[in-house]
Amino acid sequence: MRNIRHIPILFLLIGLLYGFNSCTDKNPQSKLSPVSHDSILSPKLLNSERIKLKFGSYNIQVLTKNSKLRVSDLYSLHGDQKITRTFAVVSYPGIIDSMFLKEHTKILEGHSIGRVFKQGQWKIEKKSLFLGEIMPSPDYMGIYKRMGNIDPSKLAIYAYGFTIKKDNRNYQYATISEVYHPDYLTLNDLKKMIEDSDAYLDKTAFSPIVKQVEREMKTKYNK
Repeated sequence: MRNIRHIPILFLLIGLLYGFNSCTDKNPQSKLSPVSHDSILSPKLLNSERIKLKFGSYNIQVLTKNSKLRVSDLYSLHGDQKITRTFAVVSYPGIIDSMFLKEHTKILEGHSIGRVFKQGQWKIEKKSLFLGEIMPSPDYMGIYKRMGNIDPSKLAIYAYGFTIKKDNRNYQYATISEVYHPDYLTLNDLKKMIEDSDAYLDKTAFSPIVKQVEREMKTKYNK
């Protein structure tokens, strides 16, 4: 009789265990959904947003700056190691309009360009100029080291006019050239992101921009 009395309790325990497992399997938080590659390639994302989305963190280090030029390292963290995801060369216009002087001041202090203007309620557009690749070279070993000691590799480059709009007024704030870690963005990725990308593959008209980027890539910047 003692064993018979225990049978309902046994069934109850089995039912509770089954119910717990079922709830666990159906819980959408029980498994992390990986970020899709297509979502990372959305042209609506700022570069800072895309880096954080793909690698989990984002930071910026200004390597050099003056009134006309800024060179920055946009990186993510892998443990304690900084991994460069974008090497960015920014050329400012000759005249800074008073409409965006406040934002420009923040940028000179080292803040991300896209974030500053987005926080200032500006509409941001990128006017494509050139996309292509920087060929491997031992001259760029400093950049390869910043990218996590990768082997000399082809690096995708994208040059564009950074334009801003507010109160029905448009300004081109800067010309920006970005060189990407091969695990972040490739030339094929850029072609998927940029509308009419084939129209911007000829670097003939923009060779001065590319040469400027290549000069900066050869510079030995301190960590």
